[in-house]
Amino acid sequence: MLQQYFKQAWLLLRENPLLSIISIAGTALAITLIMVLVITYEVRTANYKPEMNRDRMLYVKYGRYESPNNISNSANSFEVVKQCFYPLKHAEAVTAVAPYIEVLISIPGGEKEYKSDVSFTDADFWKVFDFEFVSGKPYTSEEVESGIPKAVINETLAQNLYGDTDPVGKTLLVNFVECTVAAVVKPVSTLAEAAYAEVWLPRTLNTDVPNLWVENTLGGYRCFILAPAKADIPAIQEEAEQLVQQFNASMMEKGKYVLNGQPDTHFVQMIHTIGSQRPDVNGAILRYGAIILILLLVPAINLSGMTFSRMNKRMAEMGVRKAFGATKGNLLSQVLSENLVWTLIGGVFGVALSYLAITLMSKWLLETQTSRFLDGEAFINAGMIVHPMVFVYAFLFCLVLNLLSAGIPAWRVSREHIVDALNS
Repeated sequence: MLQQYFKQAWLLLRENPLLSIISIAGTALAITLIMVLVITYEVRTANYKPEMNRDRMLYVKYGRYESPNNISNSANSFEVVKQCFYPLKHAEAVTAVAPYIEVLISIPGGEKEYKSDVSFTDADFWKVFDFEFVSGKPYTSEEVESGIPKAVINETLAQNLYGDTDPVGKTLLVNFVECTVAAVVKPVSTLAEAAYAEVWLPRTLNTDVPNLWVENTLGGYRCFILAPAKADIPAIQEEAEQLVQQFNASMMEKGKYVLNGQPDTHFVQMIHTIGSQRPDVNGAILRYGAIILILLLVPAINLSGMTFSRMNKRMAEMGVRKAFGATKGNLLSQVLSENLVWTLIGGVFGVALSYLAITLMSKWLLETQTSRFLDGEAFINAGMIVHPMVFVYAFLFCLVLNLLSAGIPAWRVSREHIVDALNS
């Protein structure tokens, strides 16, 4: 029976090409707008290299110092990281990162100089994030603590400076200070904000980022915590709060250090602004849901008018079907199945257009709070935007749009009295 409905839907498409094109175009536009939102969300939240563990990652991006005469918000000092986050027993790995310092990169005797984004990290940074190494290996904990000037650079910079992608052991000048290239990694998109840089250096070489401020609590570091599994996240958050309380009790004299609801999960940290308490997650979800609902309702109302117009022309056909025993359910399934064919065709075009829009307008659509100040690119690849769930979402939106646009016309046709339907 369904096969017959699909055949009839195809015949109806060919019978009135103009109306069919308008219907499919309206569906495609609606799906395009929705899928641009969905794909943008996926790019910001899905797991891909080097941030392969976003689903079990916790973030402490900001700290707050409170005293009777002072309230300050900033990134954290390394002392806070060392006292409150490194000791976490439930965590798989913890890393401290001082991100996004612009420096001048060159090589001895070279004529080329490049302004590049540098992050200062510890050795566990390479455990928390899953980089794709082209050559070499990262600096170790011993090398970090000893202050040995080693650098990890991305493949593009290596090619530009040395003319090849295996300059391990060669000298690199960072603001005219000599370092040794330890490894080369694949370039990182600015969309991977936590892991992004073009050059990574041991944190002990950090001379430009403030480390201590207001009772050694605030500075220039962000902390990223990798949980063994998602189920361990609540235990880590509780343990972090206990360590902060111990830190305040033992080391603070005038004020206290406040986590402001952190460590945050990946989604929460996207909407958690500096200085704020825990953000309104439910409110953010409702806002996104309302936007998607509006994008579905507006075209659905327009498409339902065209669907009802088509149904009025076929009222006699529906009456004949009723006369031969068709139930309301049969008529509803017929109209919805036929309309689903048009919706799915529009959905395919909509998904294709959404990927085209993301590709052509990635700099505008995918810009983050920090990416506008960075030298790197917000590039995307297939691994970042092509996920099975994207196509599942697209199919579900097509089903919902089909129900909204054809449901009411189908219901009205199915309720039409058999005599009135035949007379029409």
